[in-house]
Amino acid sequence: MKTTASDVLVETLLAWGVDTVFGIPGDGINGIIEAFRKRQDRIRFIQVRHEEAAAFAACGYAKFTGRLGVCVATSGPGGIHLLNGLYDAKLDGVPVLAITGLQFHDLLNTETQQDVELDKLFIDVCKYNNRIMGPAHTENVVELACRAALAYRGVAHVTMPVDMQEMPVDEMRSKRNRPHHVSDIWAESAHIPTDAAIRKAAELLNQRKKPVIIAGRGAVGARKELEEIAEILGAPIVKPILGKACVPDDSPYTTGGVGLLGTRPSQDALEGCDTLLIVGSSFPYIEFYPKPGQARCVQIEIDPLRIGLRYPVEVGLVGDSLRVLRRLIPHLDRNPDRSWLQQAQQGKAEWQKLMEERGTRQDMPMKPQVVAHELGKRLRDDAIIATDSGTITTWAARHINIRGEQMFSLSGNLATMACGLPYAIGAQVAYPDRQVVAFVGDGGLSMLMAELATAVKYKLPIKIVVIKNNTLGQIKWEQMVFLGNPEYVCDLQPIDFAMVARACGATGLSVERPEECGRVIEQALATPGPVLVEAVVDPHEPPMPPKIRAEQALHFAESLARGTPHRGKIALTVASDTVRELV
Repeated sequence: MKTTASDVLVETLLAWGVDTVFGIPGDGINGIIEAFRKRQDRIRFIQVRHEEAAAFAACGYAKFTGRLGVCVATSGPGGIHLLNGLYDAKLDGVPVLAITGLQFHDLLNTETQQDVELDKLFIDVCKYNNRIMGPAHTENVVELACRAALAYRGVAHVTMPVDMQEMPVDEMRSKRNRPHHVSDIWAESAHIPTDAAIRKAAELLNQRKKPVIIAGRGAVGARKELEEIAEILGAPIVKPILGKACVPDDSPYTTGGVGLLGTRPSQDALEGCDTLLIVGSSFPYIEFYPKPGQARCVQIEIDPLRIGLRYPVEVGLVGDSLRVLRRLIPHLDRNPDRSWLQQAQQGKAEWQKLMEERGTRQDMPMKPQVVAHELGKRLRDDAIIATDSGTITTWAARHINIRGEQMFSLSGNLATMACGLPYAIGAQVAYPDRQVVAFVGDGGLSMLMAELATAVKYKLPIKIVVIKNNTLGQIKWEQMVFLGNPEYVCDLQPIDFAMVARACGATGLSVERPEECGRVIEQALATPGPVLVEAVVDPHEPPMPPKIRAEQALHFAESLARGTPHRGKIALTVASDTVRELV
């Protein structure tokens, strides 16, 4: 049997070390699916229930492994469905390859069925994007797509007309296209700045009095070096949410998160600092940085385009965070003054006391913080935690404390809903022996809820904890606090998620009372196979920012006065939380 274009496509993936792809079959990729079938002993095809979940799973797989994530979709609507997950990968700088089909090459642009030119549709999301023009074109294009996604930490896309997928590769070869003239060897650069730049950065940092380190996702894997440089400089480490796992939350050097999801000591540190070291982060909320001109800044970033993107930088060190920190540390002088770091540590201790109080409340309805608190303290030291966008992100950021070798991720810059469960699927496929937990909200889970069946089908022992408040909580609070508008069209029709889980073949548990929450979570973590815990919580509990600005308080009062539903209960809950912060 002759080698087809699809055979070459899959063999090229194998040459680049790909052993897992996520997707759904379809008639627009029948040839490609057949090539996967013939090699199922070497490459796994994880069949999901929605192509968006395939892209999210590939993104999560890539985030947690550092390897290339791959998703596959058919022509037309299948490919279109990939886009949200691919933009998630683009905005967070994750290597993902999307493979799609096109209709017959001689019927494109003739209004045939599913006549969508996906390569044109994907232009904005991709670092590399190409249409295969013939069987002999396949190896060249797929090889470059894999290389581009990994080298540029972004999305690559390859699409192929369905009729070409089954064509023999010796057809339609031009005289210049010699067989196998491309290579599957990826020559990674050293990712290190010049000696002069290192010395200049060290000189600036050595003049500091009140330094702060912002450590993002690019700093994950440099834990030892981050703590060492924090000790030398006497600097607290503040962590944007994608950098939550770069140092454990019990480290004496970190004050925790930053931004709306962050902590008061982190915000205090940024407001009072005179020196800023940004490591592997392009945290997008500019309003939480020091005011321009307040602090002198050094930035370590692998992408030179991101140097100075959020804050004026005096020295930019282009390179891999781990390697740059190792080169920088010997040039730094130890700061004998510990008072700035000690001030931050005292603020952290006070904040942790407040978080402990919120996480152990026995009010009814149960507070969402209680669920996060009870889950966090029961996770294994090697757990992988995936969360979603919404108020759920606040509870995860503040009440699930990273320790040991735990990993954590979510949709950072895109901040899309629905990614939590597919991320967990990608993580569990990559790490079958590690504990994987999806901590999600009812709004996000319900968007791609059918992926519970995916977890069951592949016997993935994922634990899903869903916070059920029957509302789009983050949107509700944004309407009220950002704009002063009454909440509108945010309440959700309730779903019995435990029953849905059981209908899919998973174990479904429910908890409503805070005194039972820990026991139910413990039961879930100890139960084999996929398990879902539905935690019913107070819908009126707000995700309080680390500091409440006068403008926010005014907008909140305006929204109540203008007729927000349940305004009496909301006002009482907010007043109660505020009193707890003050006493």
